[in-house]
Amino acid sequence: MGDLKKLQELSIGFKLLYVEDNEALRLNATKLLEKFFSTIYVASDGLEGWELFKQHRPYLVLTDIKMPHLDGMSMSKKIKHASPATKIIVMSAFDEKDYLYKAIEIGVFRFIKKPVALTELTETLIQAIIQINHETKENIFQAQLGSIFNYQSSMIVMLSHTKPIVANQVFLDYYEVEDVEELNTKYEDIGTRFLEHDGFLYNDADGNWTNKILADRSKIHNVKMKNRDGELRHFILKCRDIPDKNNHGILSFDDITELNLLGLFNGKTTKKDDKVKNKVEYEKAIYDLLAVIKRNNAKVSLHNYYKGITITNDSSILEIKDESVVFQTSYIQQKAIQFEKKSLIVSEALPYPITCATLNALSFDKQIIEFAELQFSETSPVTRDTVRLVPEETHKVTMFIGETKYIGDVRIEDISLNAVKLALSVVPAGFDLETEVILDMVFTVNKQPLIINTKGTLFRKREVGRIFEAVFMFKLDAKTHIKIVNYITKRQMAIIREFKGLQNGK
Repeated sequence: MGDLKKLQELSIGFKLLYVEDNEALRLNATKLLEKFFSTIYVASDGLEGWELFKQHRPYLVLTDIKMPHLDGMSMSKKIKHASPATKIIVMSAFDEKDYLYKAIEIGVFRFIKKPVALTELTETLIQAIIQINHETKENIFQAQLGSIFNYQSSMIVMLSHTKPIVANQVFLDYYEVEDVEELNTKYEDIGTRFLEHDGFLYNDADGNWTNKILADRSKIHNVKMKNRDGELRHFILKCRDIPDKNNHGILSFDDITELNLLGLFNGKTTKKDDKVKNKVEYEKAIYDLLAVIKRNNAKVSLHNYYKGITITNDSSILEIKDESVVFQTSYIQQKAIQFEKKSLIVSEALPYPITCATLNALSFDKQIIEFAELQFSETSPVTRDTVRLVPEETHKVTMFIGETKYIGDVRIEDISLNAVKLALSVVPAGFDLETEVILDMVFTVNKQPLIINTKGTLFRKREVGRIFEAVFMFKLDAKTHIKIVNYITKRQMAIIREFKGLQNGK
């Protein structure tokens, strides 16, 4: 009883073609089928059935086999050739294997034996309608997907083992080919059109470009190509996974040429005056570039320091506002940001790290962070070659310039194996680059004092508010070098323990 009700619900809107040469059986079966189907086309032989099918194109056909003029198998073959999606249920009093094999070959949905039990017929019709509905939805989805795929403004291509197998029209037009077959004939490797540029993806001596994008599909890459008019175009390339297809990927090329970032990426050769002149333009482009990264669902890294210890975690861009950007990141990163009040955005898609100077909002519950005042930073602590740590508060430092002791306030902001940054209350007269000083520094290791006495050369100085920062480079003898390595190692461990305490709310 449940199957009959289910068939009544599922059959709404479906048309059925019923073909049977036995008049009495045809009349009785038609009365039964009319309880489920509002539209039934009834034929007394295969030829009449074929004519009705051509006129009405029903998705369901119920037919006998042995009939005059045109048998059920021949009619079914014609129907499946004209409409492969049609589901044909064949009924026969004959249980011959030849019929069964031929039905399978034709693509008949079910082969059931007469006399047909009502429950078997009902279940077969239900399964046929369910499959038709599924295939219809799948076809609609595929048609919509094809439309979306083909009318994207971005260039899109699907790769199988590095070879294009599907490409949208925008991609085909850019490569000046009619279809994928011509694309593969004309270009053995589509990456041969990628031009060399600082920080960009191209075929270099280290290996094929596809190995790089398939190795980590969470990254996005910069690509430079010429169009048919010889103009240089700048693209963001993203590789997306295809479920259960390890050797496949969908590449999208997002054209960002209008952001005018090519010169900034080519930082080694771009003139300093040009960078200054275009500074406003580059800073405005930051938000557009981050929007491209967000649109490609690519992650960036937020990079912070806690007293010199690097804290870096993947983050997602949630929202881009007029003058700020909202990220979702880990609790650990939020704690580091809370301490430092700023952060760096790092991504291979960026020409330089982006400094986030102003912390607008922080929510530990939602794991979101909002920054404003974003700027490209050509010099960044991300590029540090050595670890630079903030010493313990109890450290002491004395500086001598020649024979004269520096009399202002002085403290160590950070120290590495070959440099120290000092904060000075005043700058002595004649304090220029390359000035040599004597530094006496006292640290604590295992509750014991560690004294470092060394010559230092002024490498860099700048004014920060009311304080002057001075960086001194130094070279230590072997014995002292071992001591400072030991100090930095132990200081690292102490800072890590301290940061873990912050994470736990201590």
